Amino acid sequence: MANGKSKQVLRRARTKSAARQKVLEALRELANETTGGAITADVRFARLAEMWLEHVTREYALSGKSPQTPRLYRGYVKNWVLPALGDLQAREVRAWNVNQLIQSAREKRSYDTAKTLRTVLSSICAFAVRQGAMTSNPVKDIERLTSGAGKNVKALTLEQRMDLLERLDKFVETKLYDSMGRSRRHHSRVWQDLPDIVRAMFSTGARLSEILALTGDDIDYRAATVTLGHHIVREPGRGILRMADRKGGGRQLVLGVPQWSVPMWRLRKISVPADGPLFPAWNGSWSDPHNVTNRIREAMDACGFEWVTSHVWRKTVATVLDEAGLPTTAIADQLGNNPAVVERHYRATRKSNEGNVAALERIIE
Repeated sequence: MANGKSKQVLRRARTKSAARQKVLEALRELANETTGGAITADVRFARLAEMWLEHVTREYALSGKSPQTPRLYRGYVKNWVLPALGDLQAREVRAWNVNQLIQSAREKRSYDTAKTLRTVLSSICAFAVRQGAMTSNPVKDIERLTSGAGKNVKALTLEQRMDLLERLDKFVETKLYDSMGRSRRHHSRVWQDLPDIVRAMFSTGARLSEILALTGDDIDYRAATVTLGHHIVREPGRGILRMADRKGGGRQLVLGVPQWSVPMWRLRKISVPADGPLFPAWNGSWSDPHNVTNRIREAMDACGFEWVTSHVWRKTVATVLDEAGLPTTAIADQLGNNPAVVERHYRATRKSNEGNVAALERIIE
């Protein structure tokens, strides 16, 4: 046994061969225990993945972190890992078939999909190494994952921003009444709030889940500041939860907001309880980000902005700051990201030698 003691194995069955089979199964279980865990190199990779998911889910719950990341990982395991590697034994998972799967995800979907899949596979294999099912992590030996050409940053111009808000205000009016002309009252709450949600995102650059987590206490309209320190998630079986910290565990942000947005923030603050949602659902509880996203999709399609999502508004804020000549560090402070993330995802391609052009004009004179 794992503690060094010997153990006599006895099993009963109707026939001698059946009893022998049960003894062999019991011996295999003891062998697994002796190797330090319930799994060995013979275990199926599907079982390893499930055990890892249980471990990750438990760790996130104990630490009070958002359940969204384990849920995201579960989707990658179901859609990518199990179909390709699930039936293999741990000993059969090698760098070549892991690399093949990751590169396939890169070709079929995107660099970001492949990058997340690599993270999932590396974590599963590291878990297997700790459990004694693998001697090394094969993901460490795969070829480097390259992103290729960066994608263009989609952002709204000033003319588009003004046009969108005007169209959105008019569209929302059509959602306040049913086909019989009767007021939908509190059931139209999400539509009534949508223009303010857009303005809230334009004035902060915050994520939608962070905006929906705001309370009256988070707003100081006299100082023109908004405190971002929570985010909203939907967890199956538990409902809508307000989680501590910003999305991804980011630190709290206290952001100054432009004066054009202060009347909106003031009105929202005085309209709700101090500790209540600033943008509540129809019943006064926290709004579901999934439902709000669906309403945004419907509204943007109706307003002729089919390509716009809530993340485009966040990127628009970054673009406006970039066009104002602010450094990457300032944009990162606004978004709550690090400068590397801002450069990679939030700044559009631009001339890198703007200040040198005048000097180059004289290079052949």
